[in-house]
Amino acid sequence: MENGNTRELTGAHDAERGPGQLYNVEEGEEVNPERRGTFGRPLLMGSTSDDDARDEDVEYDAPAGYGNLDELVADPVGHSPSGSRAGKPSLEQIRSGERRTNDIEMQDGHATPNGSVETSPTLSEDKPVKKHVSKLATEIYTVSYLVFFAILGTLARLGLQALTTYPDAPVSFGVLWANVGGSLVMGFLAEDHKLFRHEWGTPTYDEQIRKARRERDAGGNAVSVDLAAAKKAHLATKKTIPLYIGLATGFCGSFTSFSSFIRDVFLAMSNDLPGAGGVSPVPRNGGYSFMAMMAVIISTVGLSLCGLFVGAHLGAALEPITPSIPYSLGRKVFDRVAVVLGWGCWIGAVLMSIWPPHDAWRGQTLFSLVFAPLGCLGRFYVSMLLNSRIPAFPLGTFAVNISGVAVLGMCWDLGHAELGGLVGCQVLQGIEDGFCGCLTTVSTWVAELSALRRRHAYIYGMTSVVAGFAIMVIIMGGMRWSDGFGPLICTH
Repeated sequence: MENGNTRELTGAHDAERGPGQLYNVEEGEEVNPERRGTFGRPLLMGSTSDDDARDEDVEYDAPAGYGNLDELVADPVGHSPSGSRAGKPSLEQIRSGERRTNDIEMQDGHATPNGSVETSPTLSEDKPVKKHVSKLATEIYTVSYLVFFAILGTLARLGLQALTTYPDAPVSFGVLWANVGGSLVMGFLAEDHKLFRHEWGTPTYDEQIRKARRERDAGGNAVSVDLAAAKKAHLATKKTIPLYIGLATGFCGSFTSFSSFIRDVFLAMSNDLPGAGGVSPVPRNGGYSFMAMMAVIISTVGLSLCGLFVGAHLGAALEPITPSIPYSLGRKVFDRVAVVLGWGCWIGAVLMSIWPPHDAWRGQTLFSLVFAPLGCLGRFYVSMLLNSRIPAFPLGTFAVNISGVAVLGMCWDLGHAELGGLVGCQVLQGIEDGFCGCLTTVSTWVAELSALRRRHAYIYGMTSVVAGFAIMVIIMGGMRWSDGFGPLICTH
């Protein structure tokens, strides 16, 4: 796979096969039936050399709840738009299938510690003895990555909002750029198969293909390999890698903000959304306010979904030149450095908030960085706990998004009530941009929308927007249509 050579399968018969079917491995060809190009056509993988990764095979002993994270459920490239999503299991099928599979595996004794299915003995021979990173160490690495990438995601969101807020800007609400950008990165991570190809030290997905070729050469007959099962195991493994969780859940989830999106929906409806460059809105009738509200909803949801698809297309197009993270570098260097950087940056943000070099820094970034990891960790654990409860409705993501909307609405009211002085106003801004911004997510939300069945996706998406908007009307509307919003004491 490192040589980057890709060739399309010849013949319509191969192109029409579903990802769950068996493919014959022919001379010089290694077929990945679920690896699809930009237009949904299967691609071929070249051979790889992984001698460096064979020195040690270590698995993360990941908590079982990691499988409930929905950052890897999207498969936007080449999916079927039908309600049944033929050729690609929907999120509901994945969730309900996980429960049945786990029950059967526990009875048969074939479940691995992280909940993934063990590969066939005939395809996993000649592998080194596996060692396990303890569950405690795995969780420490994961939390450290989440803390570090939550801070980076918050900085990226605030920085992009500042860059895209200028006079006569086509889009007056800068969080749209962050939501689209985070969704694009999420799509790339979901589609990419090179960054984490080494998995736990041995790229089992490539190993199965090479093993089949050796058996075919020895026996003289073509060997059929269930690559769909290998792909499923690879995706399950990917969700247990702390670095991947940090990038998808930590960075993408913190880069995007569902609560800020719903806040802008309400401000557009109430004619309080500032114009480009901070220009105060001019009076208008209710019809125009309704159109402004719908414009914010349609542009944010539509462009975020497009960003997810474009990111997936980039992941497929750039696969030949995408490098793979060496196992020893990721496991022995990145994991340990993340512990130092994650907690060090968080402690540094707290100390700088107490003794800031300049008072304006508190309102601009510092308080946001202090509260950002708390929101990200809250979203992470709530998603692990609740996302699998209702297969057709990701309850964890819904709960954190609606909770974040409520908290942001309360902070907005308190900040515009001119209470608490300068520092109090800056703390409230930090909770809005940091805690609420990282507690809520658009990237995971649109990934779930793309993975659910069509009817369930519309129900889930509309319920999230309507419920969030209703809460904003109750919390922010009460103050807006009674005393009105006062000016902020702090500049940010």
